[in-house]
Order: sequence, then C-alpha cells, then structure tokens
Amino acid sequence: MTRQMVQNIKQDKVIELMCEVLDFAEESEQKVIGAVNQMGLPMFFASIDALDIEDIEKERIRALKEVIDTKAKAIEKMKGGQ
Repeated sequence: MTRQMVQNIKQDKVIELMCEVLDFAEESEQKVIGAVNQMGLPMFFASIDALDIEDIEKERIRALKEVIDTKAKAIEKMKGGQ
C-alpha cells in the first residue's frame, strides 16, 4: 500500500468521525467531505466561513478546531520539556 493511499484512508476516517461527532445533516456532511477532499484538512479549517452549511454546524467545526489547537499546543509544550 502506498503512503498516499494510507494518508487518504486516514483522512477519510478523520472526516467520517468528525461528521459523526459533530452531528451534521446529511447534505452538510456531503459538502464537508467534498470540501476536505478538495482542500485538505488544514485549508478546510481555514475556510470554515466559506462552507455552504448551517451556521450552527460552522460553530461546531470551530469548536472542534479549538479543541485540536489546544491539544496541539499542549503536546508541543510536552515535547519542549516545559
């Protein structure tokens, strides 16, 4: 299995879990999946406002991004020995 295939499988699982946890409407889920596949996860999170989904769903994505960012900072601090 190539490295790119593994990355795609991992990304698909992340998208699937995100949509399930954030309880998106079916239509919104398809839009989110399409956006992530087109842009990739980092750009997706940078383009939340451009998504054609309900505002409450955008807020859920922002909340998830905040959790991810907070965890990433905590991990970075641990790696730095602080």
